[in-house]
Amino acid sequence: MLKTNFHTHTARCGHASGTDEEYVLAAIKAGIKTLGFSDHTPYNVPEEGIRMPMDQYTDYVSSIRSLQEKYKDQITIYIGLEAEFYEDQWETLRNYRNELDYIILGQHRLSVQGLHSSRITDGKDLMVYADLIEGACRHGLCDYICHPDLVMYNYPRTDDSVRALAARLADISLKYNMPMEINCGSGVINKPRVYEDGVRPGYPQRVFFEEFARKKCPVIIGLDVHDPEWFLTDTYLNRAMAILEGLDLNLLTDFDLPAAAAERKKTFY
Repeated sequence: MLKTNFHTHTARCGHASGTDEEYVLAAIKAGIKTLGFSDHTPYNVPEEGIRMPMDQYTDYVSSIRSLQEKYKDQITIYIGLEAEFYEDQWETLRNYRNELDYIILGQHRLSVQGLHSSRITDGKDLMVYADLIEGACRHGLCDYICHPDLVMYNYPRTDDSVRALAARLADISLKYNMPMEINCGSGVINKPRVYEDGVRPGYPQRVFFEEFARKKCPVIIGLDVHDPEWFLTDTYLNRAMAILEGLDLNLLTDFDLPAAAAERKKTFY
């Protein structure tokens, strides 16, 4: 079982369950030593059931900071967000970056109200997705990329456009020393999906991690927890790792993400 997880949501996003304290208690029971909360970022454009409403952000910070103190002798807790790179939300993102311990990038849409990344079916949009990820890295907005292969959820086949995307993401990872996440969330929790070239989980996608392994990109595991009970099972972690079996991954097992975030903030603009 993992000792560290920085990808943890709260009920504020509208598609997770449990209280903040229940997540902490479950993590402690599971043997987690370092817990990071990273709920879906609120923007001035609401999206009910998908991301935290703006008016709940203050409570989010207050609650996690309080638990940080209450359980400091049992577990180390950090607070961040799972954000996207949206230039028209930059001032909001700037405030979050400056205030919080860290930010992970989960590029869920191509614009704040645009095409969802998991709905991409056109190879041209794959490169738009990569452009946004590179923009976030270039500006120092984020500290790792979660589910970089999210775009494969509905993409019909593993074609040359997909391989080009995997290669570009690997290059971005190396250029910015940016870890790529093995995601243990809905991609492996949901049933495998039928694609033009076969049946496979939504993500993680082996083709991406073959490229990450070949180029020795830093890789991190994220449980993407949406229910406290997920901490108490290895099922989803084991499913994700089985997809990548045999790959010589540059896996970061003891990564100090908040320290890395403090360094990246020095280059944030």
